[in-house]
Amino acid sequence: MRIAVDAMGGDHAPDDIVRGALLYREVVGTADLVLVGDEPRLRGLVGEKTSGIDIVHAGGVVGMDEHPAAALRRRDDTSIGVATRLVKEGRADAVVSAGNTGATMAAALLILGRVRGIDRPALCGMLPVTSARKATCLLDAGATMDADANNLLEYARMATAFMEKVHGVDRPSVGLINVGEEPEKGDKLRLDAHALLRAAADLNFFGNIEGRDVLRGTTDIALTDGFNGNVLAKGLEGAFDVLASGIRTDIFGGPLGKIAGAFAFAGIRKFRGRFDYDPYVSAPARWLPRPHEATPAAGRPSSRAAGRAADALRDRLQSR
Repeated sequence: MRIAVDAMGGDHAPDDIVRGALLYREVVGTADLVLVGDEPRLRGLVGEKTSGIDIVHAGGVVGMDEHPAAALRRRDDTSIGVATRLVKEGRADAVVSAGNTGATMAAALLILGRVRGIDRPALCGMLPVTSARKATCLLDAGATMDADANNLLEYARMATAFMEKVHGVDRPSVGLINVGEEPEKGDKLRLDAHALLRAAADLNFFGNIEGRDVLRGTTDIALTDGFNGNVLAKGLEGAFDVLASGIRTDIFGGPLGKIAGAFAFAGIRKFRGRFDYDPYVSAPARWLPRPHEATPAAGRPSSRAAGRAADALRDRLQSR
């Protein structure tokens, strides 16, 4: 199995991306990696540790301020474009990028196409929860801003298949994110989607859920449009950062705090593990035709997160 990695995508690229690739090969190493980007720079970072790692040159990068589709049509040497074409040509089985999410989605759509019968793309973001569930699938996490009710029904079916095949969840429950639990709550999109989901015999539709229910793990799948899903995901990311900073400085800061931290270390490690963002940093595109797979990752992943994104992508491919 070969995974193409957009080595130039992300706030800390290519340094952390390459470190993540090397860490993956050292710790897991079951899939070969193809790093795509500025070849001289990448070779300098990889050094002598080339086992299972190939490099393909790409001279350009889609900037965060560029229109993704226009940039890809105008230039054929962008790192995400070259990496995606490797999948199209059969030289890689999947592609992962921590760069411009819109560019990753556009490259996948323009180069790989989409599953027949799926009108609009969606991103699945796995979120840590406080229930017995390992995680909740947030769909759509930011691919389509103007989804309609039929799109949400498609998303629910894609997410159900994903949770069953990849995460081994039997008949995963689907919750529609809304402003209230009652069926009559919400705008026209939510009302129409609720009616379609309730009538779908192939889905385990729980009903409406509210924003607070997402991290509680009330359902296996938290369903919404891309605009609200992206706002929710980034809001949660910011809240986790604030919480972690407060615990580190306000509770365990200073000499006495450090002593207390030593006694509470086991609990702190368990809490940190529960809400560690790195394992959930990648968001697979749930609309690509087999055998293709594209996975945007968070724009500022650590090297550990970059390695985990490749590892998770390998698991998804093996589950097919």
